[in-house]
Amino acid sequence: MNQDTTVFILQSIHQVLKAEKALQRAGLPFDLIPVPKEVNPECGMAIETSSKDAPAVRDLLAQNSLHLVAVYRRSGKTFTLAPEPKLSSPR
Repeated sequence: MNQDTTVFILQSIHQVLKAEKALQRAGLPFDLIPVPKEVNPECGMAIETSSKDAPAVRDLLAQNSLHLVAVYRRSGKTFTLAPEPKLSSPR
């Protein structure tokens, strides 16, 4: 992915693999990448998707009870922590 992207950091590799299966079933485009050292120097895997697909990916992760540690917007080698989405009020 060469354009601006969104990187989702999950709690564990187990959750990343569960996310991979859910995203494949949903037909959403994504890449599995090593957690960028600019974000966290430890090993691990992350989900990366285009910024336009990020809201759908975030929703799918939430629907599958996958807990995000952090979400970053990536532009080249620059990572910016994305703000938490606003929660809708309970009905």
